[in-house]
Amino acid sequence: MATLTLHHLLLFLFATLIPLACTSPITEKRQAAGIPRPPPDPKPRPGDGSGEFNSDGLCGFNDYRVHAILQGGVLAFRAKGWPQSARAMDHYLGESGKDLSVNVDEIMKTTPAFKNAVHDLAEKTAKQRVETFIGPWVDLAFTSPWTVWHAWNDAKNEPHNYDWYYALGEYSYAVTGVVHKARNGALSLEWKAHVFDRYNWDNSDKKNQLGWGIELSHREIGHLHKCGSAQEYTIRGSAKGQVVQNYDSKKPLPPIN
Repeated sequence: MATLTLHHLLLFLFATLIPLACTSPITEKRQAAGIPRPPPDPKPRPGDGSGEFNSDGLCGFNDYRVHAILQGGVLAFRAKGWPQSARAMDHYLGESGKDLSVNVDEIMKTTPAFKNAVHDLAEKTAKQRVETFIGPWVDLAFTSPWTVWHAWNDAKNEPHNYDWYYALGEYSYAVTGVVHKARNGALSLEWKAHVFDRYNWDNSDKKNQLGWGIELSHREIGHLHKCGSAQEYTIRGSAKGQVVQNYDSKKPLPPIN
């Protein structure tokens, strides 16, 4: 009987194990793509904002007067039952400059016209993505551009929602989502809405009716940012995800739940 050397043992192991490794079934579960993040921030409009923070040095008498009026406005907003307006103004006066998160689901719930606009944008964007894509696919992601929401209801000559009007004014919204195709060809859709706004004031002398009988110019309110007594900031928010089983781009998109 021949002696089993280390060389023979290694040859035996390679000859035995390598074919097993090559023929062993490997099961991989495909991970479906998630809903994309919001699109990049929209560019500031011309004249947007009052300028660089704390660029004017010390505040003057009128700045202290305006600051005190706005602090009173925070209390007035709360007394009127407008917590979002109070929160936004209070954050400005707090001068941290940090982003403020808003509840987009609450905006849609309390502003039906905005909810309808979001729904229409999602329906249009998803439909366009599915019906114009050429080639095989499993997941189709989509991102709409930012769209400006006009918070003033021209038909009624009043805001669509007073609380959100004084909190955000006009703001931008977008939708992102992904359409999944199953092995049997069935489609499902996941999507959500996003909101973006810059809480700031320009350098114009346009009077701003603050909702409690006081008028101040944009320049006066914005100068608090320039003298360091308040600070402009960014507002962001994303709604909860919407899921549509058996999605069909040729049928109306189900209502937002």
